[in-house]
Amino acid sequence: MHHRLRIALAVFSLFQASHVVRAQSAPDTTALPSFRAFPSQRMFPRMSASGTAHQLGMSKDFTTPLIRGSIGYQGPLFETDFGNTQLQLGAGATVLASIIKKPRLLQVVTVDFLVEFPVDIRLSDRLTLRTGYGHFSAHFADDGIEILQKSSVNYAKDYILLLGCWRLPFADAVMYGGGQYAYHSIPVEDKHWVLQWGCEGGNFRILPESYLYFAVDVKWKSEAAWASTQSYQCGLKLFPRNERDLRIAYTFRTGIDDRGQYFLERTDVSQLGVYVDF
Repeated sequence: MHHRLRIALAVFSLFQASHVVRAQSAPDTTALPSFRAFPSQRMFPRMSASGTAHQLGMSKDFTTPLIRGSIGYQGPLFETDFGNTQLQLGAGATVLASIIKKPRLLQVVTVDFLVEFPVDIRLSDRLTLRTGYGHFSAHFADDGIEILQKSSVNYAKDYILLLGCWRLPFADAVMYGGGQYAYHSIPVEDKHWVLQWGCEGGNFRILPESYLYFAVDVKWKSEAAWASTQSYQCGLKLFPRNERDLRIAYTFRTGIDDRGQYFLERTDVSQLGVYVDF
């Protein structure tokens, strides 16, 4: 038994010595990929102008009593390296609500639920791809059904993310484009695609701890005969800290409504919002 143990230790020592010699004489191309939990930097931009962005915020329409709110977050969970390629797995969940303000009363009209598990793949300092799974379901709230006498539709989607982003070498800007493919979609079962593009940039310092930015997001939806939802946003980022900030923004949105219960209806909104990015 002791003899076998000595042989095993000798073989192990020889293997370790040969490994050191190889490491000194040639580059190590067999190193295991590094692994990090809860990385501080996200690879893919937030898409701030989108009406279904993962964020914590609230906005008020100028022309109607409608208030839109979102309670949610999306961020990276794990990150690993494969040579020059980085992979990042994230998760996000958001509740989106629309509310009508009346004297001494707030009526919750719609409540939508969004869950995503993105997988981001950084191919270079400027190019990142995104895939992953997402689920979206849209509902009328009790106020919307009872007080406003709305009738609901069963609206839900399970989809695959297919996006790419390109970081521009000026104005701290980024462009993204692609879309999503819904392999399960109701009530329109034979329309699967949403195409999307957008950009965000600027970050021009105008005061201490205050930066001006702009953002655009456009979607084309096959379930609405390829009609678009266009969002144009500009505002201030206050007190930025490692991708965390407070935003005050004006958004003009036109086209098909982002709320699933109104998925065939057109709307124009001009809204002022406050958002916390973290």
